[in-house]
Amino acid sequence: MRSNIHIIGVGVEGRESLSQKALKVLESAGLLIGGERHLDEFPEFKGERFVLKANLKEMLEVIISSGDSPDSTTPPNPLFSKEGVPIGGRVVVLASGDPGLFGIADYLIRNLGQDAVEITPNVSAMQWAFAKAKVSWNDARIVSSHGRGMDKILEAAGDAEKIGIFTSNGDEPSEIAELLIDNGLNSFTAYICEDLGMETEKVLEMQLSDVSGKSFAALNVMVLVRQGSGGRGQGAEENKKIIPHPSSLIPILGLPDSEFAHSKGLITKEEVRAVSLAKLRMRNDSIVWDIGAGSGSVGIEAARLCRDGKVFAIEKEPERVAHIYENIKKFGIANMIVLEGKAPEGLDGLSDPDAVFIGGSGGNLSDILDVVKGRLRPSGRIVINAITLETLHEATTGLKDRGFDVDVVSLNIARSKDLIGMKMFEAENPVFIIIGERSKGTVPDLRTSAAKS
Repeated sequence: MRSNIHIIGVGVEGRESLSQKALKVLESAGLLIGGERHLDEFPEFKGERFVLKANLKEMLEVIISSGDSPDSTTPPNPLFSKEGVPIGGRVVVLASGDPGLFGIADYLIRNLGQDAVEITPNVSAMQWAFAKAKVSWNDARIVSSHGRGMDKILEAAGDAEKIGIFTSNGDEPSEIAELLIDNGLNSFTAYICEDLGMETEKVLEMQLSDVSGKSFAALNVMVLVRQGSGGRGQGAEENKKIIPHPSSLIPILGLPDSEFAHSKGLITKEEVRAVSLAKLRMRNDSIVWDIGAGSGSVGIEAARLCRDGKVFAIEKEPERVAHIYENIKKFGIANMIVLEGKAPEGLDGLSDPDAVFIGGSGGNLSDILDVVKGRLRPSGRIVINAITLETLHEATTGLKDRGFDVDVVSLNIARSKDLIGMKMFEAENPVFIIIGERSKGTVPDLRTSAAKS
């Protein structure tokens, strides 16, 4: 079956970038949709035109109501509106570059279905930008400034060596540069690629400090290359003098205790942290509560694992809150929110969690468990760390009384140390890791139920 809606990518060279096949599809269209710049490339088009701006819903209504075109040379296809009314005619949507790369393809597929859409991609502005900057992009992170884009940019800057950013206007490169500088992520060379494919095309190589406060052409793409990463940018002699931000060197999981700002050794030790994180069984989009966050070490690592989720760190001591902020800045964490206070106060305003870690309860464990019982999502888990038998008893009893299935891990750690030219082990205090999970016999999994219905 031939699709009714053709999404044709237009490259930076405009009309000249289209294949003969794409041009033939366009010639048979009854309705042409695109931005003013793209529509202006086809002044000879005689059919209906729709100028695409921030009016996606209106565009969708126009497509669905377009109906059969009596002048169309293309036989109508069995495409149906949401009301079940058959619609026909060929619709062509002009998009920039590759419509599947932060483009309109996803929106149309979600609303009209895969069978209704045919996609003809072109060279994207991002490909062109990396080529003009003479930087390979096989290992680049591609993000957009739209929506939660600034958070994604900050997150990518924490560990990516190269970042390609689709911007919205001429002021955003400056805003992005200032965001990265404010968060201590200033070890990037920036390439601002303006008016790609036009006579006014320009590629500017700059330091982030030079980008800040400047405006650029409205059509621009931003490429960031971490200094010293081996990409193009600063000369080899300069690169030797630059120490990359620590986040470019750290592992995905298992950050050393020494990397965190903390006071008086009040930190969840890295081995305990690793087991606790594993027992939380988080997903990429999990919402996590880190209660009694201390230095934020558990929350920091959880945020790096749940890139599309969010971590809420609750801590009552101002000095420790300051350490959390310091660690967030150091590791370039964008999806972690810090709340200064004593739980369970303040938990009401948070998103319902998929996972809850309690490193300290301030004597309010029972009240905290009452809140978690009512808020934890189906199939969610709670993990509590305890070093005393009294807390172990309170945690296990409290979870069982509230209908959780309980498991306990006793973690005994001994580290090697030097002694007169030899190695010996020095034991740490044992830590109890208490895991509570919704009892599958009493609590339904609403997500599974919804999927089945």
